[in-house]
Parts: sequence; structure tokens; C-alpha cells
Amino acid sequence: MSGLNEGTGRCQGTARLMIKPVRAVIELGAAEDVLTTALRAVHHANRHGVMDDFIAVALPSMRMGRDAMLPGHELELIGSGKSLTALLGLDGIMSLQRRGMLETTQVDEVFVELGMVGAAYIRDRACERHTSGWVRRSHARAQRRGKPVGKPVRLRDNDTKTLMLSHGNAVLHIREQIGAFTNAALMVNTYGFSGMSVPAILPVFPESARDAEDAA
Repeated sequence: MSGLNEGTGRCQGTARLMIKPVRAVIELGAAEDVLTTALRAVHHANRHGVMDDFIAVALPSMRMGRDAMLPGHELELIGSGKSLTALLGLDGIMSLQRRGMLETTQVDEVFVELGMVGAAYIRDRACERHTSGWVRRSHARAQRRGKPVGKPVRLRDNDTKTLMLSHGNAVLHIREQIGAFTNAALMVNTYGFSGMSVPAILPVFPESARDAEDAA
């Protein structure tokens, strides 16, 4: 595993790629398979790619369901033309395309203006640290390293304002934050999400922002 990227890298933010399942896939209830495969491909690309050319993940149709946040049926990936074109050549994405599970995939240029509405998709690590899965993994990690577990963690109910995404053995808690697009560097982790301290406002226009405009 040595030599793989860790931590945060810069997303160039000059191109976009929509990953959206065809209607038949959605009706069959297989949209989650498309989402999972695409997220794994992004993680693979960022782990093996260039730290200055990470791919960022946006969930523009993320919305609140009856009792939990739902991801929606599409991903909007932000990166460079080079990184997104390379992503289309990965096995997972190519398999989805061969099986006819995706609508037409095309890398498009990003056109932005400072101050335009955008959104950050933030991994909430603080929320994750109070889940049973986090506690279980922490105990296992401490045993492997022969170290004490540390202070007990009080479990909390799942925060319904965060989206829970399964990624292998990990569960990521994702928050959407609407904001104004600036010229600040877009820093995201290998999963494609930004951190709480420095949200990466991406050049996307999510449904939640449209709803807010309509209500105004």
C-alpha cells in the first residue's frame, strides 16, 4: 500500500462529469450500485493519481427523505479534463458503461463566476466518531497496535442532516453546505469530499439551492 496518496489534494475544478444511471436502473432499484461503483472509482483515481489533480464529488440531488438524508440518483464529479477522462477508463466505470447502466458520459468544461452559488460536500468526522462502527474499528486498531483504546466514546443517534455513504468497511457522513464560489483552492480528500475546517465550494448548483430560490 506504500506510495498511495493520503490526506487532501487540490482539485483543479476546470471540468465536470455527470454520472447518472438510466431510468431502467433507477426503476429496478440499482441506482445505489452505480453510486457505489463511481465513488470507489473516484477513491482509486485519487489514491493513485497526482496530489495536485484530485477529483471532487458533488451530490446535487441529495435531499431529505422521510427519516434520513438520501443521496439522489446522480454524481457530479469536478476535476480536470485529464483526471476525469482517466476516470472514464477505469474498470468500474467502463463496466457500468458496457452494461448500459449509465446515461451518456461526457467531460465538459466548467464555466464559473466569482460569487455564484455553489456547494461543498463535507465529510463530518466528528459525527462519525460517535457511531458504533467507529468504536468497533478503533478497538480493532488499538488491539493490532498493542495500545490502549483511550477514553470511552458515548454513542449518539445518527444525525439525520448528514448522508451516510458506505465505502468498503467505512461509513462516511456527508454534509452539504451551500456557499458562494471563490478563487480559493479546492482541497478534497481521497474520497473526493472536503473537510469541516475548509469547505471546498464546488461550481455546482444543487437542488437544495434551486428550492431555496423558488421559495424566495
